[in-house]
Amino acid sequence: MKTLFNLTTSREDLDRYQNGQELLEMLQGFDGLELMHFEADSRGIIPKEKVIGLHMRFPACWLDFWRQDEEALLQEFGSLEDCEACYGGLERETLCQWLLRDLEQARNYDVEYLVFHAAECSAGEAFTQRYRHSDEEVIRGLCEILNQVFTEKDGPLLLLENLWHSGFRFTRPEITKSLLDAVNYPRTGIMLDTGHLLHTKRSLRSPSQAVEYIHSLLDAHGELCQGIHGVHLNLSLSGDYAEQVMANPPRLSPDYMERSGQVFSHIFRQDQHRPFLCPELEGLLRRIAPQYLTYEFISDSKAQHREFLTAQRQALAGLYASLR
Repeated sequence: MKTLFNLTTSREDLDRYQNGQELLEMLQGFDGLELMHFEADSRGIIPKEKVIGLHMRFPACWLDFWRQDEEALLQEFGSLEDCEACYGGLERETLCQWLLRDLEQARNYDVEYLVFHAAECSAGEAFTQRYRHSDEEVIRGLCEILNQVFTEKDGPLLLLENLWHSGFRFTRPEITKSLLDAVNYPRTGIMLDTGHLLHTKRSLRSPSQAVEYIHSLLDAHGELCQGIHGVHLNLSLSGDYAEQVMANPPRLSPDYMERSGQVFSHIFRQDQHRPFLCPELEGLLRRIAPQYLTYEFISDSKAQHREFLTAQRQALAGLYASLR
């Protein structure tokens, strides 16, 4: 099992490090990084040989664009100009270009795996969690795109990540199976995000309850669990907050950029990405036995990030000792 932590090439992340040596020091005890590429690493902070996984970028709301449903797009964005600003074009193949750019980055870093969010969510749905498109619709559209982009038979693992939005949630084994069956790329599997999974049961209040819930979904999935190659490890127990927002969703700004800011602020409050600390966690990870274990945290500073990484490693000390 390889242990990694997540990083992006955004200025906010890389400005925490004066040079590449500081990042290497942070990586002590870890096998490498799972990277999300936003912009060029102009200062050379990221050691190329330490990038093991690449998290692909993709719009959260994409199905209406793929279907070229102009009426729905105008309802979501207000204008085709704002729609084009979001996607980078107006042709449906623009969505494929998002993935092709990341495939080029994957070749550049020579990564072992890719991560892709297999879900769909509009701005308003992020607050209400009442979705226009069914899981089945989202999976069909998603597989059309993936099968158009992933035409080779070999390459990095493509790990599909669960969210709590419409699409792949890892709560319905039949959806999980249909997704894995419909993607033609033979090296396709699952990246199980523990925090995202917890959003699908808003009554959870403790890490121990969270572990019990995840076990119940693994039980339901049976042999499909063999497709789990990676785990995004983090904790998010924000059910109270989610319930409050769903009961009283905010009025969204008519301005596209301001509306996007509202959504991001809400998502970061709900999807907390904190260390997952409880004695039962070791047993859960032994059961899953992932090839890749990625500590995926959101932090306010380099110091806080180090604190989170240290706390998580200490909580799994017994697991690591048994793997030596």
